[in-house]
Amino acid sequence: MSIGLRTLVLNADYHPISLFPLHTIPVEDAVTRLFNGTCQMVFEHDRKILTPSLDMRWPSVIARIDTKRVKERVKLGAEGLYYRDHGLCAYCETPLTLKCITFDHVVPKSKGGGYTWDNLVSACSTCNLLKGDSMPVGRWKPKKQPYRPSYYQLLDVRKKFPIHIDDENWMQFLGKWEAPVIVKS
Repeated sequence: MSIGLRTLVLNADYHPISLFPLHTIPVEDAVTRLFNGTCQMVFEHDRKILTPSLDMRWPSVIARIDTKRVKERVKLGAEGLYYRDHGLCAYCETPLTLKCITFDHVVPKSKGGGYTWDNLVSACSTCNLLKGDSMPVGRWKPKKQPYRPSYYQLLDVRKKFPIHIDDENWMQFLGKWEAPVIVKS
């Protein structure tokens, strides 16, 4: 049974494994990592673990013991496209949310277009439906050329959007954030 709290995971150098997306795990999994010796506690949540055999609080931030750095990766998916395209439909520039984003193949799959950074854009459902399998000409040419972003390019954009975190202690590991930071209570 999950208690709903999350733990921020850091590399051994105390940098987040990933800020894009923010790499967190359930607190129960963090406790397992602490006990199996792969991580160490950095900060605790205010809530105690309710068990007679343990006197500890749920972990809020843990750091890997292994000094081999987990590399930042950018996965091709809704979140990556959303931030690469600045949260806008590539065709009509309507603001999107992560929940309502659709992928559009610039060159349709039916005409040989692949599932690649250079051929996918964020689209509102209306534009995606209207475009259908049209080629990228006229109205259906994206306002900005799609490209494969680096982790740091996406991170720069990500910091312009609000972020929800479980603990204010996480902020010291996130760096300067331009948009509001909402601490869940």
